[in-house]
Amino acid sequence: MIRQHTIDQIFSAASIDEVVGDYVKLKRSGSGMGGLCPFHNEKTPSFKVSPNLGIYKCFGCGRGGNVVDFVMEIERLTYPEALRHLASKYHIEIEEDNSNREELSEQVKLREGLYVALAFAQKYFTDQLLNDTEGKAVGYSYFKERAITDQTIERFGLGYGKNSWDEFLNHAQSNGYDLDILVKAGLIKERQNDTSEEKSYYDTYRERVMFPIHNLTGKVVGFGGRHLTKDKKSPKYINSPESEVYHKSSVLYGLYHAKKAIREKEEVLLVEGYLDVLMLAQSGIENVVATSGTALTVDQVKLVKRFADKAVMLYDGDPAGIKAAIRGVDLLLEGGLNVDVVVFPEGEDPDSYCRKLGGAGLETFIHEQRKNLVQFKTEVLLAEKGDTAIGRSETAREVLESVVKIPDPLKRNAFIKETSVLLDFEETLLQAEAKRLRHQLDRSGRNATQTTLIQPEVNASPEVKPSADKRSKEHLLVESLILYAQEPYDEEVDMAGFIFSELDADGYGFEDAELADAVNEARTYYSFHDGLDESFFTKHKTLGKIAADTLSNKYKLSPVWSDTHEIFVKTDTENYKDVVQENLNYLKLFKLQFFFNKTMKQLEEAESEEDVLLLQRKIAKLLQVRKTITDTLGIEGALPEA
Repeated sequence: MIRQHTIDQIFSAASIDEVVGDYVKLKRSGSGMGGLCPFHNEKTPSFKVSPNLGIYKCFGCGRGGNVVDFVMEIERLTYPEALRHLASKYHIEIEEDNSNREELSEQVKLREGLYVALAFAQKYFTDQLLNDTEGKAVGYSYFKERAITDQTIERFGLGYGKNSWDEFLNHAQSNGYDLDILVKAGLIKERQNDTSEEKSYYDTYRERVMFPIHNLTGKVVGFGGRHLTKDKKSPKYINSPESEVYHKSSVLYGLYHAKKAIREKEEVLLVEGYLDVLMLAQSGIENVVATSGTALTVDQVKLVKRFADKAVMLYDGDPAGIKAAIRGVDLLLEGGLNVDVVVFPEGEDPDSYCRKLGGAGLETFIHEQRKNLVQFKTEVLLAEKGDTAIGRSETAREVLESVVKIPDPLKRNAFIKETSVLLDFEETLLQAEAKRLRHQLDRSGRNATQTTLIQPEVNASPEVKPSADKRSKEHLLVESLILYAQEPYDEEVDMAGFIFSELDADGYGFEDAELADAVNEARTYYSFHDGLDESFFTKHKTLGKIAADTLSNKYKLSPVWSDTHEIFVKTDTENYKDVVQENLNYLKLFKLQFFFNKTMKQLEEAESEEDVLLLQRKIAKLLQVRKTITDTLGIEGALPEA
């Protein structure tokens, strides 16, 4: 296991706003920071980060926790894997209690194996590009012909796969890499129709320049390989298969390198190809990402929205490029982004035009040629349908079909006005048509939207009434411990000491195993440190999420949160003793019910009069204790169900 000393180092080094900022565009909001939640689809920010407390909380979907919880959620990692991820980011050496690492699940082992194998492959391909005779003659020459510098090759980890059936395979095996991992990473393939009894394999990437694809944290998750021959039997590009670490529809090429520039410029440039990204970034235009030859997806739009509110699509001027731009505009609009489009002269693309104009010249071209969605679609559709009455009416309807997808009503209204001017239609007529289309869109998308927003696995943490179950009451007592641990109970003991002494005196054991372990750890920490502070809870493996929920409501939110999300929280702690005592009493009731049921069963099975008498006295005592507690709580009736 990872030593506690190392875990403490990780929590001290890992600034939550910095870690979350790798995935979410955060803006200062009062004493904390806010942004769009990366865990559910939203257009109005409800995600809050508190650097002082080291926690995050989304008031939309309910997710929250500490910095390790965030990495676990966003990267789908286990607790130890998330710790290792952060240790790597902050260059912290992992110290373990023994030489054996934690026993990892098969899925986690697979993920780690894929990351290691893909990183190994990237280094191999880069070495082949720079140091091998064939690699330099074919791959390196290709990049030089495309004006790619050595600095760009190094920065993006570019490489070359040799014209060999098994050179990479042999090299990987000689370094101890498992065949199954190499296959799942897409680096080798099994031969089909092999007549031999033993399976055989061959290299996937042969005679191809290699473009490593990185995730948001910089790990290689896949490759794109471009063939350099004119062999029509072989596809021009091949990409890594879907795997535990690579999901094509959720990745944007170059985002890892571009995210800082995107945040600074508050705008992302969307292109189609790897070389477009490389050339623009090399020329100083760094806020650029590519869809890597696939059509823009909803998940990619959500990814863009985390970092910027504005997108500029840079697409080729051929029919395919224009069609792709039209499809992409609607997706980006639905995702809540402001969209402009730049179409290049026919025969040109961002890569070629950047080489022709230079970085500064291309930026000027983009600034002068960018068109908003109404201007772009009107120009394209009129050219296609003709500037006639019918052509203009069909164009107007198709433009409005895009406009009504804009969530902001003020922006929609502005674009409707612009459409009326460009196409010479009465604005009132277009407003009526837009209203009809909007209603149609709302009606058709209602069910899908509800499905998207309903997330059963997320607890909304409603107020728990006295009839709530035992687990909720255990949870509430833990919340009380987090909130009031340092508050005084009397002149000699604080609330944490009082809670622990009450639990000990009544012999109450938590039936939720995780909470039981966590409370025991808190008790041990308390005895050694003579107190409990908030940082113990926020950094705790089990209690971090509960602490994030609880402490998010302890501190009064800024007015904008209350006004926008109708979030009203209590900050008064004058009655904390009553709150804690009430939670303890409800727990005692549940424990009494357990003993009561057990004793009644023993009474049914009792054989001697002496046993019956003893059990009846025990039941009477339990009922007496119950009455004392229920009178204190001001409730009546039978014991709550256990």
